[in-house]
Amino acid sequence: MGVLRLAMRRYFWMILAAAALCGAARNLSIHNIPPSDAERLVAEGGVLILDVRTPKEYEGGHLPGAKLFPILEMSKRISGLPADKTQPILVYCGTGVRSAKAAHALYRNGYRDIYNLIGGLRAWVAAQKPIQVPVPNGKTSSVP
Repeated sequence: MGVLRLAMRRYFWMILAAAALCGAARNLSIHNIPPSDAERLVAEGGVLILDVRTPKEYEGGHLPGAKLFPILEMSKRISGLPADKTQPILVYCGTGVRSAKAAHALYRNGYRDIYNLIGGLRAWVAAQKPIQVPVPNGKTSSVP
C-alpha cells in the first residue's frame, strides 16, 4: 500500500506541475497583432511605440509617434523605458523578426503588456497605414 500511495503522490505533483506550466504559458503577455489591430491600439492612446530597426531604416519612414529603439542597443537603453511595466508597448521592425526578439527581451525585463506588429513596417505599409518620414526642415510629415 505504501508504494501505491507514493506513486499517487508523485502523479499528483506531476499533474500540479504541468497545470502550473500551462498556466504560466497563458500568462505570457506578448501579443502578435496585425496592422489593423495595431492601428486601433495606437488610436486608443497610452501605448509606447518602439521601432527596433536601425537609425537609417527609421529615417526612411516609421509609424507615427514611434521612438527609435534599435535592438542592437536594447540592453544598454532598456533602463530608459518607463518604470511602469504594465504600460502597453508596441514593437515593430521591418518584417517582424527583430521585433519578436525585442518583445521577448522586454518580457524578460518585466514588461507585461507587449504587442508585436506581425510583418513589421512592411505589413503596415501594405495595409496602407500611414507612416511618418523626416523632411529637410527637421520635422516629420505623414504619408498615407
